[in-house]
Amino acid sequence: MEAKYQLILLGSTNDFKQEVISVFLKHIQELGMNSDSVEIISEKNFNRYRANFPVFCIYFGDTNSNYQNLDLIKQLLADSSLILPVVSNLKNLNSEIPEILRSINGFELNSKYDIEKLVSCTLEGLSLLRLSRRVFISYKRDESSSVAIQLYEKLEANGFDVFLDTHSVRPGEPFQDELWHRMADTDLVLLLNTSGFLKSEWTTKELAKANSMSIGIYQLIWPDHKQEREAELTIPMKLTTSDFIENGKINSRSILRDESLIKIVSQSESLRARSLASRQDNIISEFLSTANNLRKAACLQSEKFITLKNSDNEEVVIIPTVGVPQAFTYNQSEELISQIKNRNVEKAYILYDHRNIREKWINHLSWLDNYLPIKTIKIIEAEKWLKKI
Repeated sequence: MEAKYQLILLGSTNDFKQEVISVFLKHIQELGMNSDSVEIISEKNFNRYRANFPVFCIYFGDTNSNYQNLDLIKQLLADSSLILPVVSNLKNLNSEIPEILRSINGFELNSKYDIEKLVSCTLEGLSLLRLSRRVFISYKRDESSSVAIQLYEKLEANGFDVFLDTHSVRPGEPFQDELWHRMADTDLVLLLNTSGFLKSEWTTKELAKANSMSIGIYQLIWPDHKQEREAELTIPMKLTTSDFIENGKINSRSILRDESLIKIVSQSESLRARSLASRQDNIISEFLSTANNLRKAACLQSEKFITLKNSDNEEVVIIPTVGVPQAFTYNQSEELISQIKNRNVEKAYILYDHRNIREKWINHLSWLDNYLPIKTIKIIEAEKWLKKI
């Protein structure tokens, strides 16, 4: 089964529900994804819900306090799935939404003009609005260089930001540092598993590093090779000789047929969803666990940011970020905070994992902390930060 983005619609009947679905599917198309990559789920087909796939739930409140689907909501909360309570008026949040959801920041939907904003919130919750769709190609040069270049060109043509060692490291840059830095900022590793892949020191290290960073791995297994035990936690695609243009023995100059390339590009788009969701969930879970151990009341909001109170009883927002925080991350965080209604937010922080990010970038982020209203927190320093706040 391919990884799917799941939009779950629960709660009471709402006049805008069908239009929300239509606008959501329209934007999915605009993102270059086909309709098969998303699944719309309600209480009628909830058996199709999968906790390990990216999920965002919209819960429509009830003006008469007639709350629906509470058993399903409890299951989603137990799975740490994102839920956005939607009401006709934020002033009536406590009456329109069941108590179990009242700690989550709600969304006011009372006209058709609110739908685009609601869908944008949904796409952000599913991590589909990251501007760059990053893929890292891991391969053994003397066995699959032609296919690696072919995939680089095909993925780039389809809007991906692709890292390929022979094309992506600028002259004068420290090769290995830049390689790990780019892997830390990728959505998906595309691994070309040829017979000698794990006989190379560097490709073996790349596989180990990707696993240690919880990056999704899409493994293309050559026809004359079997999946290695060390790579069993990846998603495999077994290639056959019919996937290649050449007849006979396949070598480093062999190339794939266009229909095979199209299939790989489509699957890469699907699998990166799980990879991004997994990496962000890891950061969120680690932070929430640390906060819980210190008895700090941190709450995950539907927009995938975390709120908590500091020692002065001021609300603080923490935005978990996958990869390297960029200028856009800061701008997006500012916009997110400005959209938070009925909250007295005093400070905001970008939470990220600095491991494997180049030192010059970490120093740059530290320098920005001295000048920008939004600061950064390294996930490994979260406990120290929480003790001070």
